[in-house]
Amino acid sequence: MGFGMNLVIEGTGIMRLLEGLPENSSPSLKSFRPPIADSAAGTSSSFQLACLVEQIQRATHEAKKLVFVRSEHDLTSRLEPGSWSVAECLDHLARTTLWFLPAISKATSIAPKLTTSRPFRTGTIATLLIRNLEPPYRLRYKVLPQLVPQEKNFEPAWSAFEESQSRLSESVLSATGLAIDKVKVQCPVYARITYNVYGAFRMLTAHERRHLWQIEQILKALDRRGALKAAV
Repeated sequence: MGFGMNLVIEGTGIMRLLEGLPENSSPSLKSFRPPIADSAAGTSSSFQLACLVEQIQRATHEAKKLVFVRSEHDLTSRLEPGSWSVAECLDHLARTTLWFLPAISKATSIAPKLTTSRPFRTGTIATLLIRNLEPPYRLRYKVLPQLVPQEKNFEPAWSAFEESQSRLSESVLSATGLAIDKVKVQCPVYARITYNVYGAFRMLTAHERRHLWQIEQILKALDRRGALKAAV
């Protein structure tokens, strides 16, 4: 029991450092997409990788639907001091993905070859973190300094997000035929905590869903604010 409690406490500590969320986020009843099953009957590793790529592509598509019909003002406005704009959420997603990819690529390069089509395992720590990442979320976390958004303009933030999505998809595809659940990456916050590469990929896709949900909430709040002003 003590070991399990330590995992929960340390996992929460990791999440508190990785995220940067608005103070007054209000959870909705739906999330963007459910997570991939860890090892459903009949699932193969190639299917799991294909699902990850599809989720990355779908995240880009969902982001386009949310932002391309909005004004520059909507995309760069903060709801309150200390919260993030839509552009800043996209910049954070790009920074997070690009920051994690070198370690993932290094671990993938030494992964052994798969000898069967068995499904990948996510691992306990990654599963815990994914559970906390998936929207709708209720916890407010503090972001790592390296991942704090720096870009406040929408166009460069979007370009960085698209580039990071492309590189993430390429990284997933490069793992084809490799036992990426047998090689680990080090947690950027706690060096003694590690998780396997498949779990890391799943964490990044969950992280995207989290902030796409956040973007949706920001835009809905801006719409409500605009409607109230129009009614006065």
